[in-house]
Amino acid sequence: MIDPPLDGVQTPEPEPAHSADPDAVPPQAGPPEPKRTERPHPLTPLIRGWVVSLALIIGLGREILGWFTESRPLPPLQLLLGGIGGIAVIAVLIGLASWLATRFVIDADELRIESGILLRKSQRIAFDKVTSIDVLQPLAARIFALAELEIDIGSSERVKLRYLTRARSYSLRDYLLSRAHSHQAELVHTEDPGLQLGDLSAEDEVLVQVPPQRLLLGAVTSNEFIGLLITIIITVTAAAIAAPYFGGPVLVLALGVSAISGIGGFVVRRLTGQFNFTLSSRPAGLRISRGLTSLTSQSVPPRRIQLVRLSQSLWWRRFGWYRAEIDVLGMGMRNEEDTHASVSSVLLPVADHAQVRLVLARIWPEADWESIQLHPAPFRARWLHPVAGPFLGLGHDDLLVVSRHGWLERRWDLVPHARVQSIRIDQGPVSRKLGLADLAFHTAGSRLHPHAYGLDANHVLERQDELIMLAQAHRSDITLAPAARPAAPADQPGPEALRADQAEATISDTE
Repeated sequence: MIDPPLDGVQTPEPEPAHSADPDAVPPQAGPPEPKRTERPHPLTPLIRGWVVSLALIIGLGREILGWFTESRPLPPLQLLLGGIGGIAVIAVLIGLASWLATRFVIDADELRIESGILLRKSQRIAFDKVTSIDVLQPLAARIFALAELEIDIGSSERVKLRYLTRARSYSLRDYLLSRAHSHQAELVHTEDPGLQLGDLSAEDEVLVQVPPQRLLLGAVTSNEFIGLLITIIITVTAAAIAAPYFGGPVLVLALGVSAISGIGGFVVRRLTGQFNFTLSSRPAGLRISRGLTSLTSQSVPPRRIQLVRLSQSLWWRRFGWYRAEIDVLGMGMRNEEDTHASVSSVLLPVADHAQVRLVLARIWPEADWESIQLHPAPFRARWLHPVAGPFLGLGHDDLLVVSRHGWLERRWDLVPHARVQSIRIDQGPVSRKLGLADLAFHTAGSRLHPHAYGLDANHVLERQDELIMLAQAHRSDITLAPAARPAAPADQPGPEALRADQAEATISDTE
């Protein structure tokens, strides 16, 4: 039996108090709430088959282009069309069978997703294990007002539920997040929000919104764009010199077209992937919505952020712009070049100094990274780091440890002591002769690896024990607030009994 669509969230009203009449019959406990069983949207096989068909068309186009360039005879047109049609039919039939075998069940304590045709698979997700949920709307799904959910349960593999209507996706996300925070909620019908460029609600507080013109200017002044441009100029110049010996102007023309497409593709990816980038704050944490052709609504639990990396390109320093990246526990983060990634490590693609301070204050309210004095690397470090040596530095206070490095791209790694798992000192044969050492901080993240290079070895050895003690102290009481935590009542569980993103006194109070 399939229940009606689960298209909304509503907190149940408290039941009225029973009458004090002694002759009144006490109410009988009703039967437990039945399980809600649903299937994805019926258009799911079409959306998934469209992706297969697009890949097939691209592969066939490359093969036909190879036939033309190699002067091979083309097969009969009927054979080509028949092969494409047969593969498309097979893809649709497989998708239909997969849709019939897929369903999700909402129970009192968990979400269960059952899938698989020959090999059945059942994924059970307890509500209290859900840390964040992202709503993705790829281009094909967006055309048909559909979306998919990606559920993060703190592991590298994210649970996917595709495809649902937009209204149902948003309401199911809000319902699961409410249950994850131990709030009682019910699913009710809501209206379709329609085609939108963002994911904002009445309870959202917009922190940063990046206009397209800043994205465009940031893309063409980035180190990646400048490096790509220099490489293309050198390649085309070398091809023009060698053209009389290897194919004449055709070679230069081919490389020129390839260069223009490469530069244009880089800029287009930056614009479409981060278009209408909006970082907002809501009671459940931070949320990022971005994308032009594909809309991604990404939830960012502040308590799972392991570190923040700020970077400035050579030209961005003139504008006072920064890019902020994060490493989040359990998320398979991607960089901003992969615009098709479900989640991105980019917290702020292009932001000024005031915006960076505002966002960092929401993540770590008591920390101030700019007040930390950085100890520069000694002059002899320039033998190993001749260009970046003057910009190397390391410093810390009672809450954060900050390292700085880089010249073409200046970087600052901000790591809370509470997130440091271990500290490693690296010394090679040359650095030992120079009395230098590198310091590496290990966190629970998987993408960004904070380092401090070219430091005085004696200074590192003196600071190592202090940093380890700070990490151990904060790990036992994970807070960035200097005030002591009040003792919990005896009838309430302590912070160690709560999840990392539910504890009341962790490194952030924004969730």
